[in-house]
Amino acid sequence: MKANNSLFFKIAFVALIALLMLIPLSMVKNQIRERQGNADACQDEVSQSWGRAQTLAGPALVFTYEQSVKDADGKSVTKSCEQTVYPKTLLYEIGTQTQKLHRSIYDVMVYHADVVATGTFVLPASLASLNLKEECVKLGISDLRGIEGNALIRLGEQDFHFSEGASGDHDPYIREGIRLEPGLMDGVTEIPFRLQLRTRGSRSILIKPYGDLTEVRMSSDCPDPSFTGDFLPTERKVDGQGFTAKWVVSQINRGKPDDTTFGVRLLENMTQYRQTERSVKYGILIILLIFVCGLGVELMTAKEINLVQYGVIGLSLVLFYALVLSFSEFLSFPLAYALAATMTTLALLGYFRGILKSKEAWLLGGLVAVAYAVSYVLLQMETYAFLAGTLILFAVLAGIMYLTRNMNRPKGTVSE
Repeated sequence: MKANNSLFFKIAFVALIALLMLIPLSMVKNQIRERQGNADACQDEVSQSWGRAQTLAGPALVFTYEQSVKDADGKSVTKSCEQTVYPKTLLYEIGTQTQKLHRSIYDVMVYHADVVATGTFVLPASLASLNLKEECVKLGISDLRGIEGNALIRLGEQDFHFSEGASGDHDPYIREGIRLEPGLMDGVTEIPFRLQLRTRGSRSILIKPYGDLTEVRMSSDCPDPSFTGDFLPTERKVDGQGFTAKWVVSQINRGKPDDTTFGVRLLENMTQYRQTERSVKYGILIILLIFVCGLGVELMTAKEINLVQYGVIGLSLVLFYALVLSFSEFLSFPLAYALAATMTTLALLGYFRGILKSKEAWLLGGLVAVAYAVSYVLLQMETYAFLAGTLILFAVLAGIMYLTRNMNRPKGTVSE
């Protein structure tokens, strides 16, 4: 009974040490978030100069006219009004090329986008009867600093260079004055247009579907897109070389043009901070696994690992994640993970040999290596990580049940 009580207290204290390891693990998590915050701040700093996430809206034709209305006193006053004509058809063809810029120790992904928009306008017949004062074509673009060179549009048989930028109610825009023949304002004649634009941006590129029928064809060398917005692509293809996608949106399901957006976020492969943070989530499980295996070795060999040594082992397993974080800022995540796992496994193997002075030290060292290998496999399994992790824990529990099945059996009793 005394031996059983001693074993119970040993297990209880080892479990307490494992739980105390949550404190340094949480400190590592906080450090990961801080480094991620620094990386995000660096992304914002670069984006301010290069170009932020871009949202394209248009083109649209805006007609300014004067209209007589009565004021509160019943007097006639002249009021300036606007009427916007959206394209009947609108086709965007967008090709993006990504590149990485370096700021401090961080990499920031940005892009160039070559935009060609074609389609037709049909002017309502009611425009011919208005007292028109100004006609212009307008294109919305969320960050004007990203525009490279001139933005050109061919409207009917006329060519225009956008030359004026301003801040609208929703997004910044560029505009250019035009003059259309009154005979085109008949509600029937289609006026073709072709817009060419090259822009820079970061993080994402979105479209507002201004056409009665809007089609967007987009291609990029980014292999990790995240399609977002009010509509998902009707067609898509994603591989290691990039992606192609196609959207088709009509006025029936878009709502108001300015209230709807869709497009893509251009992401890097999962950042080292996200991968490190995910790996830390398995930290307590690995610590418990190694501690349980250590207790199992004690039961099988009658050699003791004292509580201080369990604490040192636990801290070594926690330090692994700090190593991964620091290495991953200069190396690829797989290489950083492999280097940190090798260093930690070798250090613990030497420690186990010093404590146990037997071949079981190699068993524990091998278990540490296997635990890190399994953890890395789980990191790559976005969809099935939880299922695989649960099955592995069940297998470990089954092994523990097998090893401890005879703990209460009197000595000399043969197991069935």
